[in-house]
Amino acid sequence: MLYRLLAPALLLTVLPGLSGAEPVAVRAAPVPLNPQDAGQRTVGRLRYLGGLHLTSDDPRFGGFSCLRLGRDGSTILAVSDEGRWMTARLVHDKKGSLVGLEAAESGSLLGLEGKPLEGKDSRDSESCEFLADGSLAVGFEREHRLWRYPVNEGRPDGVPTALPSPPGVAGAPFNGGIEALVDLGKQGLLALTEYWVESELIVAWMHGPGDWQPLGYRFERALRPSDACLLPDGDVVVVERAYDPDRGIVGVRLRQVSRDAIRPGAALGGRLIADIQAPLTLDNFEGIDCGKGPRGKAVFYLISDDNFNAEQRTLLLAFALDRR
Repeated sequence: MLYRLLAPALLLTVLPGLSGAEPVAVRAAPVPLNPQDAGQRTVGRLRYLGGLHLTSDDPRFGGFSCLRLGRDGSTILAVSDEGRWMTARLVHDKKGSLVGLEAAESGSLLGLEGKPLEGKDSRDSESCEFLADGSLAVGFEREHRLWRYPVNEGRPDGVPTALPSPPGVAGAPFNGGIEALVDLGKQGLLALTEYWVESELIVAWMHGPGDWQPLGYRFERALRPSDACLLPDGDVVVVERAYDPDRGIVGVRLRQVSRDAIRPGAALGGRLIADIQAPLTLDNFEGIDCGKGPRGKAVFYLISDDNFNAEQRTLLLAFALDRR
């Protein structure tokens, strides 16, 4: 695993309160899977478990580009592309449907000198992953890099240290760097970029044993990876979304990549889980994570990046994977 290969990074000290955590009032309004058919509950291999339109009067709320569940699956951590984070507790009804959020808190990601990040190029955090030792790896683009944060009560709450970055990542497209990080356990860390294409493949790497090794990810049409997560059996699920300058987000899909296919030099593909298109509820989904639901079924949570644009929304949707 990555943290085992980076022994000096283990010397981090958790200093509670450095990130300035503060409560944030978040309103949650339910949204249907299909606004034109309130009875639709499935798409592809997924069963809808409810969704929320999240809003807040705090002007810093939004822009979420990464999502991770807490260790017990009852809380979320969302990281924004403005260098901020939010934690909250998920609220479900007796049937297991997502109906709200509670106890939301927010704060700033800190820089190497212990101060909040300044400037868009510095704070454009696009990916994150909890590592086996409980710390949080965060991937930034524009100023492409990986940092490792100590974690306190489920939030990045301290001064980070730099992680070794994949070779050449500093030359990634300005707004198309590392968009997804997944801890694969013994296989190390998987990193997928968004718009960096070589030899007709999305540029990607895996770390370990020893160092970063290149691989690629197949893509179709305008669909590009925007986040990824690990299933309990070790397969990886990638959320992809297609953007059109004139029409905005025109499609989102989830693909399942076999754990046996993930190795250095591979050209990764995946089996389709679901293709989410209009008239289904759609937005700029940039965060996904997976937990265990009732009877051990995998449950996905998707969060969207509203780009602080009044014409977009912050959505949090929940789905159960009904068919493997």
